[in-house]
Amino acid sequence: MDWLVWYYFLISVSFVTVIADAGHVKAIYGQQDERIRLECIVSSRLDAEEAMWMRIRQPHNPDILTYRDSVVYAPDRIQLEQRRLSSSINANGALVDTYFLTLTLLRSNIDDEGRYVCSRGKNVFAEYDLSIIVPSQFVEDDNFNQQRTIREGSTLQLFCSATGRPQPSITWSYRATDGKHISLADGLACNDTVCELRLENYTRNDPNIIECVADNEKSTRISKIFNVDVHYPPKLTTNTQTYTRAKRIDIIIQCSSIANPPASILWLDDTKRELNHSHIYDIKTINHTSTLSFSVFPYEHSLVMFYCHANNSIGSDEKSINISDFIQFDSIMIRETTTVSSETTTIDSDKLFSKKQKTLRPTRARSRVSTSPIPLTSPMQSLSSSSNSFIYSFASHFLNFILIFFVSCFV
Repeated sequence: MDWLVWYYFLISVSFVTVIADAGHVKAIYGQQDERIRLECIVSSRLDAEEAMWMRIRQPHNPDILTYRDSVVYAPDRIQLEQRRLSSSINANGALVDTYFLTLTLLRSNIDDEGRYVCSRGKNVFAEYDLSIIVPSQFVEDDNFNQQRTIREGSTLQLFCSATGRPQPSITWSYRATDGKHISLADGLACNDTVCELRLENYTRNDPNIIECVADNEKSTRISKIFNVDVHYPPKLTTNTQTYTRAKRIDIIIQCSSIANPPASILWLDDTKRELNHSHIYDIKTINHTSTLSFSVFPYEHSLVMFYCHANNSIGSDEKSINISDFIQFDSIMIRETTTVSSETTTIDSDKLFSKKQKTLRPTRARSRVSTSPIPLTSPMQSLSSSSNSFIYSFASHFLNFILIFFVSCFV
């Protein structure tokens, strides 16, 4: 019997082969378009060609598939094989032959479902209840990886439609960062032909990959991936850095945008006119960050207010930057111009400005000091002047005394 075991092993590789016991109905499942082999063992003192295969389908009448050694129903899809297995003599001394009677369905389909009976006369040798399995497949959609675009805050609606035999159930899930599948829609299975997943107020923090799984538990489960792209308007953040030099202040303003789709970034002056890259303003944009660099000088008029503006197809955002909030002009050392001579000292007051200047263009003091030289007398000159005044006063009094004496004598 070893050769018989090997024979069944070889043919089972490419066929579904089923052997039923007499008096027992065996339920079997076959895939659509698959070859299905149904076998029965016929023992008879007569020729095995007297046996036949028939199929019973409600509400139809029985279909006679084979009779004797001929296929009488759909011969292009059904094959019949007879093979003698053994011969023996029973207790009554009669010769009994044992045969294998094999019915093969070449390309099975749903119409092949029903009960198959192998019999000869009133003797039933095997019975099968055959069910044809149609693998699950998505309806009118061969793309298993789809893209969905949604605006942040709106409702996400996904549809999944599958057919099969038995009818597949549909479940929704998403894959977490650790690789685990997390069920959606409370993990409930949908048995309808078309199933909908509805998620309200969808945001960028919600799953961006959602999977639809169809499974009829009789064939391989299939899945469809939805890549969800959430669009949202730009959101700007700014960062200002200042570097104080000897006679200027270098300013670097960074403006970063978070947006989907990516936003374009513009720099505007205080009149909302666009700034371009020039010898005054250096503008560089890398990925989602734009950098504006420039220098300010105390004696030059410079802009104080700048605007960073970003926009995409969803919306826009704008940030204002007042650089006077970040710089202090008293940190710049401005040297005073001083002229010294042996006789006079002149101070040019036009080059003095307040230490607490808050504007970018330093203003002069309100009480303007005269620019004409101011003479300063030295101590030696003061002493000489005092001595001369004393001598002159003494001589004047002496002459007055002589004059009074002569007048008194001659009068």
